[in-house]
Amino acid sequence: MQAGTVRYIFLASLLLAAAGGYMFQAAPRGVGDARWPEDDGFYALDHWSVGPQRVELVNGAQFVTRVFQHSGEAPATLTIVTSREPKVYGAGAEVPFLGNGYSVQPAPAEVFAGVHGVGGLIARGSSDQWLVMYAYGERRGLLGNGPLAWTLAAVDGVLGWPNDYYRLYLIRRIDVLDQASARGMVELADTMFSRVARWYRS
Repeated sequence: MQAGTVRYIFLASLLLAAAGGYMFQAAPRGVGDARWPEDDGFYALDHWSVGPQRVELVNGAQFVTRVFQHSGEAPATLTIVTSREPKVYGAGAEVPFLGNGYSVQPAPAEVFAGVHGVGGLIARGSSDQWLVMYAYGERRGLLGNGPLAWTLAAVDGVLGWPNDYYRLYLIRRIDVLDQASARGMVELADTMFSRVARWYRS
């Protein structure tokens, strides 16, 4: 029993060391440019209008943004942050908001219960409040940014397998948060995040 535990600890340490070495090496291991779904039809949904894409290159990652509008409601902004390098996992979902003076807390679990691979935050400023849905993924699916995702990224690097790594954000300004007011946002996140994950798997 004890020998088995030592073996597991050794293997975990080896994987973590490989992941650390991969992340901090000087030469990039990604192959080719970042990819994302660009076709307007990919984003088409019943009862939603969708704006054109806006693309920015920030710290080596592509930020691809589209705005979704539902009649009579505040717009929701979808952002795909994508790179061939797993460093796109590095920042927690709350970092962009904390860096801009917002306080952040987890959204109530019941708001997005049953939505696979998706987390939620509430970001509050001095005069505004935002519901943030987010997910992390790669070609294998929405794996989060925990030990499993980092270990698989290290394996990709060691074996020289190219991959697409990405973060997804869906953000909408809200006045009051409850299940009824968040329903449309959660359904939009569930639909678009799943659609993006399928696109990267194909």
